Amino acid sequence: MQILKAGVLYFAVVFGAGFILRPIRILWVAPRLGSRMAELLEMSIMLLIAIVAARLIVLKLAVPFTLSSRLGFAACDDLFE
Repeated sequence: MQILKAGVLYFAVVFGAGFILRPIRILWVAPRLGSRMAELLEMSIMLLIAIVAARLIVLKLAVPFTLSSRLGFAACDDLFE
């Protein structure tokens, strides 16, 4: 159950960040920097958010450091995407 909770929380955090960043990219960043530069900027921010969120969620919810636990965490996130 802990792995499922961690996967759902990770999905919610990363999806929520993307939901917030996309309108910012489209409405404010793309007109000023161009669409390709805005996409690259958003991708780098999303990568950073994904790495930090995964690290903090695994530590906070004490997901065991076993291969099956970590794969379950990743698979749970992939099911929601």
